[in-house]
Amino acid sequence: MELATAITDRRSIRKYLDKDVPDELLIQAFELARWAPSGGNFQSWKFLVVKNRKIINKVANAFQEKVDTFTNWPEAEEYRETAESYRKNASFFREAPVLIVALSCGYKSVADLILSKKGEKDPLAMQMMENRRSVPTSIQQMGGFVAHLLLVLHSLGLGACWMSGPLIAKGEIEEILEVPGGEDVVACISVGYPAENPSAQPRKTVDELVVFVR
Repeated sequence: MELATAITDRRSIRKYLDKDVPDELLIQAFELARWAPSGGNFQSWKFLVVKNRKIINKVANAFQEKVDTFTNWPEAEEYRETAESYRKNASFFREAPVLIVALSCGYKSVADLILSKKGEKDPLAMQMMENRRSVPTSIQQMGGFVAHLLLVLHSLGLGACWMSGPLIAKGEIEEILEVPGGEDVVACISVGYPAENPSAQPRKTVDELVVFVR
């Protein structure tokens, strides 16, 4: 599949065929996605490929419990229609043959190390550290990896959906999956053979997105 076709044809897939995804196909996807850029080439990421139905359901249940809680708060009333739709569809991924859980394994650049040594007593160092925390490299590089992975999965005939919603149950998910200390769940990706063909959603024009500074 040509790159341009993969980019423009890829969709977020939330309905899957009841069909196993071969491990070999998933390994092939990771073989390509691992070439994504990372800060200092540290590649400080790891991925749990969950195919155990009981574990996927436990993750889905933990997330659904959180969604059921906050969508029933009085503060949700203003957004009732959208909140109800979200509640109804939140844990769609329990039907997916595969749930990929992305883990950030910690990343400290030379800049981080120098700034932390400078300590909290230096206002300039503190401001620089705060700037870095607002756009953490670990999250940025994981976004690059997942974007690569989604395109590769699509090119292999698989559907996937990138999710950040389940992170409201981050602690519970890490407990279910026995994630070691120093590793953080930062994203989930459901994967399977598509059982739907969603139409393309509108995109902003390049003129709306891009400003040339000359």
